[in-house]
Amino acid sequence: MAFSHPFYFLRHGETGWNKIRKTQGQYDSSLNDKGRQQAQRAGEILASEPIERIVSSPLSRVRHTAEAVARHHDVEITFDDDLKECHLGDMQGQPNGEWLADYWVGDFDPPNGETFRTFANRVWLAMGRAADLGPNTLIVAHGGLWIAAHEFTRVEPGLMPMPNALPLHITPGAGVWHQRILDTERSINKPAATGV
Repeated sequence: MAFSHPFYFLRHGETGWNKIRKTQGQYDSSLNDKGRQQAQRAGEILASEPIERIVSSPLSRVRHTAEAVARHHDVEITFDDDLKECHLGDMQGQPNGEWLADYWVGDFDPPNGETFRTFANRVWLAMGRAADLGPNTLIVAHGGLWIAAHEFTRVEPGLMPMPNALPLHITPGAGVWHQRILDTERSINKPAATGV
């Protein structure tokens, strides 16, 4: 799938489970205090950007992050179930472990969950649909989508793992996405709150 327009991407703010490295997947966890502050800051940074639409995962940690941005723009939020994080089945609620690294490379299929390949295909198509709605679309979703995108394109400069609530502007090209970090004051060298 070719992405026709540049777009914005924002991972949700931190949750309590991110902080303690507990696997969320599609469990509907909420932002913690730090996550709410991160979402508010992302909204303030994105206030000066020409966002024309917001497409979001419906999970509450993402929805609340998207709402923090929407307060600064006269746009409604559209929700797409296919932007949800990977469904990790019986592993949801478990501590992050080596199995999660194996999942990201397709070497572990969670019982009663979806394979990484199924997840990657689902979210790649969903991101493409959202971005193709027109220029200046903001996609608000999960860190796992960033990992999945690397299955289909190169991203420069590299940014893994995806930090919570770090607003990005993405310019897609032939086989490569160029990303620009919009929060120039935030250090991305510190370890991010990881996990899904």
